[in-house]
Amino acid sequence: MHTRINFLAAFLLASACAPAATVRPVPSDEPALPPPPEVRGELAIDVVYPGQGSTIAAVDSTFIFGNLGHGGATLTINGAPVEVAPNGAWLAFLPVPPDGVYELVAVAGEQTAEETRTVQVPSMASPSGPGTLRIIESSVRPASVTTAARGEPIEVSFRGTPGGMARLVLADGTVVPLVERQAIDRVAGFMLDDVEASTAVSEYAGTFPLTTPIVSPDPEVDPPTLIEPAGYIEQRELEAAEGVEAYFELARGDQVVRVPLDAAIGIIEPTRPRVAVAATARPDSTVVGRRQIGSDQAWDFFWPNGTRFAIDAEASGFYRVRLTDETTAWVSQSDVRLLPAGTPRPTGFVGPSIQVVPRDGWVDVRFATSERLPFRVDPDEWGLSIQFYGATGRPAYLGYGETDAFVDRFDWEQLTDELYRFDIDLSRPLWGFRYHWEGSYLVLQVRRPPTVDPARPLAGLRVGVDAGHRASEADTGAIGPTRLLEVDAALRVVDRLVPMLRNAGAEIVHVRTDSAFVPLIQRPIIASRENADLLVSVHFNAFPDGVNPFENHGTTMFYYWPQSLELARHFQREILGEFGLPDRGVRFQNLAMPRTSWMPSVLTETLFMMLPQNEAALQDPEVIERIAGAHLRAMEAFARERAAATVPIARSQ
Repeated sequence: MHTRINFLAAFLLASACAPAATVRPVPSDEPALPPPPEVRGELAIDVVYPGQGSTIAAVDSTFIFGNLGHGGATLTINGAPVEVAPNGAWLAFLPVPPDGVYELVAVAGEQTAEETRTVQVPSMASPSGPGTLRIIESSVRPASVTTAARGEPIEVSFRGTPGGMARLVLADGTVVPLVERQAIDRVAGFMLDDVEASTAVSEYAGTFPLTTPIVSPDPEVDPPTLIEPAGYIEQRELEAAEGVEAYFELARGDQVVRVPLDAAIGIIEPTRPRVAVAATARPDSTVVGRRQIGSDQAWDFFWPNGTRFAIDAEASGFYRVRLTDETTAWVSQSDVRLLPAGTPRPTGFVGPSIQVVPRDGWVDVRFATSERLPFRVDPDEWGLSIQFYGATGRPAYLGYGETDAFVDRFDWEQLTDELYRFDIDLSRPLWGFRYHWEGSYLVLQVRRPPTVDPARPLAGLRVGVDAGHRASEADTGAIGPTRLLEVDAALRVVDRLVPMLRNAGAEIVHVRTDSAFVPLIQRPIIASRENADLLVSVHFNAFPDGVNPFENHGTTMFYYWPQSLELARHFQREILGEFGLPDRGVRFQNLAMPRTSWMPSVLTETLFMMLPQNEAALQDPEVIERIAGAHLRAMEAFARERAAATVPIARSQ
């Protein structure tokens, strides 16, 4: 076993003579942001958000913003006074009107303007009238094609009238009692995680072990994809002939209502899972695995095409990957190709050969494998761990490279019979990593830190620069009260940042530095292909419905991989020091640009565009210059800091 001196200690030891990082404080007589300019135009109410007829999230209060064209006007919304900025922009955070109607009245001297904005207000579906007993059919779960292992518990539920007795009756007569519980809706997003309980409806839920396939009476519903369709179709025809089907029942007093369980649920034997191979059409040739189904779930696994894995369930267009007895992941069905039924589950060994091959700028760590097994790479500041699933380690021939000390040492452990871990310790901080299959070898490329001159820390470095959004014509990002678009504001910053970087000696990798459309998935590919040493994506923030912008605005940086955390912190320090806005912190988030693993990469959010003063500042060339300058200083400080950490890490046995 060994311990490490932490990075801060190593940095302090190595940087006694290095130039200190600079954070520019805001002078006490200099405002963080200039006030909006005065505008005295013709009075007209322009509601920028929410749009006419749009549906807002199920929240008690939310924001509404726009402009009047006249900074001396007064404004009320549903009778509540709203502050108007000198340039006529305005922002309010108000209770959502129950009928979805906002009445706006503006006055400027002799001028008066009125506007009505109507939105759709989502409400909890409820029984239609007093005393009505109802099952809300759209709430029935499961509602999609599903496959699970024999004996696996299947959760079923629906929402309906409170105070009833509920059950599920299967086609073979099996009765599954359902328990009444409070219906909960969750509204989640950036800086928002609200839970709303309903008294209008209840949720009824239960579980049963899957022992018999459940067939949908609808012939248009396809059979589950993991089972042979012939038996499923035969069972459906038999049940149709006998006039039986699975159904939910809700009873209260002498009232009874029923709705069918219109789901297709197949059974797969747990000892005979299907096998699939990663075969995505994504431009990065990478299949993404997540712990649970859902768009808000973090991406935890990244498998190159050719990786094989066992599949033992499906739901909502996803397959469940069985990695170990305790570990699973979900992958999109469209990203994999099922192999013929009966294909053996992928298992094998890693080794006996594991070799380090020095390259210019990185080292290859080559793992010989018996099969392209699923794996997971976990980086930290000073190394990486890689876990192979379904694998036994057989490291008999390990080579460190003849004259290369970047890879300091290896460790390995057989954690279980089916889980093998290999640890790589580095003598310098990890800069980036990537991997690919090469025949039966998994090649893990571990990137060295670039050579940095502390006096000119960006000289010779390749910096990827991305003005956020414009992945398509409709992708314009956030919008401000006077309709300034985020995509335009980001490009203004990039227009100033690029010459600053060149003057600092950096080479520019043009990810998106002009008005061209660049698909989002292509941007990390461009940065990696061009060997960018650093990557910054410039954005400005927006809130989801329900977040109070007056209490939650400020500066935020986003990162994904550990080697990017310190870069994000430097951006946060520099921009906070420049503008003194509220500190909303450095945040991990599953975003495409920070997920780039070959170099430290950060997505910056300097301020929120919906605030009138923030938006007006982004139309001031001096503020744009200051934002670009803070971005430049952050990258210089990070490169200088990493240059100081060049000594091997002291370890104690």
